[in-house]
Parts: sequence; structure tokens; C-alpha cells
Amino acid sequence: MTNTKRTKPQKLKHIDNGFLIVWQDGHSSYYELTYLRALCPCAECSAIRNDGQDVHSFFSSIGHGNIDKIDTVGIEAIDIKLVGRYAIKFLWNDGHRSGIYDFKFLRSICPTESEGKE
Repeated sequence: MTNTKRTKPQKLKHIDNGFLIVWQDGHSSYYELTYLRALCPCAECSAIRNDGQDVHSFFSSIGHGNIDKIDTVGIEAIDIKLVGRYAIKFLWNDGHRSGIYDFKFLRSICPTESEGKE
């Protein structure tokens, strides 16, 4: 069973070149904006990172791919919006806006999460 407190935010805050999420289980995650842009979960960015392979197939076992293939130099978030109660969406200064970052995904890519993820 999944601990829902792990994937429900208590606080969301845009701080300089990063984004902070304090989760209901007390863990804090700080994401550099370049990291979030490089891991954009949209189909277009996933295909770029994975050399055109269909990573959204139900049977795909491919991971996040090569994040260095997404240009993040000078990246900034122009706007950040909630998507319902399950995700956030960034409008990037490079014009990209199609990635929806659900909270479960964000917790799974937390750079400060311990090695023992659920």
C-alpha cells in the first residue's frame, strides 16, 4: 500500500532557481529548475531523452533517458500553475509548457530522497 502522505504536498514554493515541496510526511524536496525542465514528463521531451523510442507505451521499461539531451541553459519558470489537486505545470522561458508534473512523479525524482524509496 502506498503512503499517500509521501505524495501529497503540504507546501509549494518557487524559490529563485528552484522549487520547494514540503510533503505531508514531513520530507522536504528542493528541485533545481534545470533538473525539472530536463525531466519534463511530456511525450515530446521523453522522446528526445530516449532517442525517439516510445516510452509512454504501457509495456515500456525505459527509464527517464539521457537528461543531458534537453537544453536547460538559462532556463527559468515564467509561471507555475496547479493542475487539479494532483500536479503542477510549468511555463518555461523556452516556450515549453506541455509537461504535467504529478506529485507522485515529483516525489519519485526527489534529489534529496534517501536510497530506500518505496
